[in-house]
Amino acid sequence: MRQLLIVIFLIHFIADAQPYFVTTYGDQNDEIPLCIKQVGSSYFIGQKYSNDQLSIWRYAKLLKMDGSGNIQSGITFPEVFGQYSDIQCIFPLNESEFLTIGGYKSNDLPYCQIWLMKLDTSLRIIWEKKYMTNRPFTSNIALVENNEGNILIGSTLTTGDPNHLHSLFFLEITKEGDSLNSNYIINGNPQTTKMRTLNWINGQYKAFVSGFESYTGNSSASQILQLDENLLLVEVRPIPNWHDIYMTTERINNNSYFLTSMVYISPYYYDVAISKFDTIENTLAFNHAGTTGDVPDYSAWKRCMSIANVNSIYTGGTGKDNGDFYSCNESMRKVIMLSNYDSLLNCRWTCFYGSDTACYTLSTMDATSDGGCILAGMFYTPSRPENMLDVIMIKVDSLGLITGIHDKPTITAHQAIVYPNPGNDNIIIQSGPQICSSEFRLYNTSGQLVNHKILKNTNEQSDVTSLPKGVYPWKIIHQGKTIEQGKWVKQ
Repeated sequence: MRQLLIVIFLIHFIADAQPYFVTTYGDQNDEIPLCIKQVGSSYFIGQKYSNDQLSIWRYAKLLKMDGSGNIQSGITFPEVFGQYSDIQCIFPLNESEFLTIGGYKSNDLPYCQIWLMKLDTSLRIIWEKKYMTNRPFTSNIALVENNEGNILIGSTLTTGDPNHLHSLFFLEITKEGDSLNSNYIINGNPQTTKMRTLNWINGQYKAFVSGFESYTGNSSASQILQLDENLLLVEVRPIPNWHDIYMTTERINNNSYFLTSMVYISPYYYDVAISKFDTIENTLAFNHAGTTGDVPDYSAWKRCMSIANVNSIYTGGTGKDNGDFYSCNESMRKVIMLSNYDSLLNCRWTCFYGSDTACYTLSTMDATSDGGCILAGMFYTPSRPENMLDVIMIKVDSLGLITGIHDKPTITAHQAIVYPNPGNDNIIIQSGPQICSSEFRLYNTSGQLVNHKILKNTNEQSDVTSLPKGVYPWKIIHQGKTIEQGKWVKQ
């Protein structure tokens, strides 16, 4: 693969060095990372690629990247017409071995298979196993480990064209890939049933899904299927706080868990939100990050939460998203958004990562052993539409920073963003809580201050109706220092 690779490396001169990097790569194939995990000192990326936009005929890659962001090796699974494969989950077994879980359809079989591999960190395949399903295609594969050390895999199954009828499949395996139990659940709405994420808590599985709203009186956007140890459906429960679509859940202990997803903050638009629930879905804590008002923020579409430790929880998504990977609005460029919360769900900070040449979508993420986080996403560059989607990897420290990098990075990290740009009568300043009480200053080209605002909230608007058309430099001052600056254009 012809790669466009930019690697930036920085070592902090502190007790625990945290490397930062930004790595991009891509060619004229569509490339989307589906999962990323740190195993030992390396990162492993499962991704899909295809020759046309979001093709159902997709093929898998597994890449190994070192701690500095260099891609060291990879496995590409060959393209065969009528066949597809993908790697949707990586499960570390120890410091040198891991499992991959995905879907596989051979062109000589009518139905897809759940595809398992065990590999070592040199990408040597130790074993490979497949389990047949009863539908042609898999999607939205999730997994969770239970108290006995076995793994439950949940997947959406679909008939594909023309009807796209959906159902759910659950498969329990050992860590050696041996099947222990399985079950199909087909009593959801076949048009909307989707697997979202899985948890194991208090002796039962919780499968977070959509398509079962009729069981809850349409009282929630998505639902929880309570499954017993035999994978039998015990109860359908609503999910409070209107959590919806792209979800990730993590168990805290046997009494509580976190759930992150998109949440309706206004009637039509989302923020990236996190809830802490007990085992019967009483809300113990709730918070969200993103833009209030008429700009949607989507949670990362494969994994949107990762826990570094009990007091450091990362949530991630895409700011100013519209659900279309291949669109890029010049005045509202999509950015990757990352937030960090403490154990009580107080938001410590929110950072934004983007550029003025492309639009970025966060796909997946993983907290790293140094307390930071690695983000994997894709970007669309309007000036190079033939490249379709390329891949970006961002490694940040525990403060969300990639600052201090001496070479010019492909993206920059921001504690605030100003939009729409170009704009008209209002400027929106979206910031993280870490810079509360900062001052936004807007100048004309003569250096005169023409507008200013104290950032009391993470979303502020400033009326600039009286200003003539033109270019206006701006800066944000925090504790006497300029922390952000740029230019805003009034049309």
